[in-house]
Amino acid sequence: MSGEILRRVEHRFAKSADGVKIHYAALGQGKPLVLVHGLGESYLTWKPQLQFFPEQGFRVLAVDLRGHGDSEIPSKRITMEDFAGDVESVLRAEGLEKALMIGYSMGGLVLLELYEQSPNLFEKLVLEAVAPEYPPAMTELLENMSMHEIAAQVAEFAVSPTASAELKKDIYAIISKTDKRVYIQSAEAATQRSYYGILTMLQVPTLIISGELDYISPPEVAEEISRIVKGSRKIVFPKVGHMPHRENPEEYNKAVLEFLKGA
Repeated sequence: MSGEILRRVEHRFAKSADGVKIHYAALGQGKPLVLVHGLGESYLTWKPQLQFFPEQGFRVLAVDLRGHGDSEIPSKRITMEDFAGDVESVLRAEGLEKALMIGYSMGGLVLLELYEQSPNLFEKLVLEAVAPEYPPAMTELLENMSMHEIAAQVAEFAVSPTASAELKKDIYAIISKTDKRVYIQSAEAATQRSYYGILTMLQVPTLIISGELDYISPPEVAEEISRIVKGSRKIVFPKVGHMPHRENPEEYNKAVLEFLKGA
């Protein structure tokens, strides 16, 4: 089924403020729903959501951040501010004043960065598997690994022990295509600052999602975020790791749909 959905996707490009070509996958008609992937990924991480949400009356816009997927690799060093600008460039290309936003892991931090710059762009926000602070990137270790090794490790630790071999293979396939310089610079950028301050600023309806077995952004961090963000909702999916949107897409989609369509 995912192959059929991917054949229906419209591949579009926006130009960032600093001239980088940003790819995004568009599908469906209706309320705009922007999806922002995690470290080293691409729009392909959202295959179950690209299938589901267009059928529910949404125009899904799955962004490839600079250097990821089919977006251009910039000549200058990657920053979180530029990642946020990439998302804004997609909204501008679509002629949108605001949108529903979902950010997974690093993508959630990108959306917090964008919120700090342009809060008026947000109608609702979903933060999946996000921690407001991460330890410094292990640059030296990553420098001595191939993208094959990095992708193979991520495919194991990002999901629960019971995740299917097919899912792990798909995660590996997505991440192994990423340029190593982009991966390392993105990891460094995502771990350079704390996002606690921005969380206290959020004034849009916010849903926080965590996996019970996520040790990268564990449920207790989601609980902390839910206490900081006034009026937010929190869901912890049982028996899944760092990727609820892939390990349990049916329940994930159902919960997010209820939030997006709710008052």
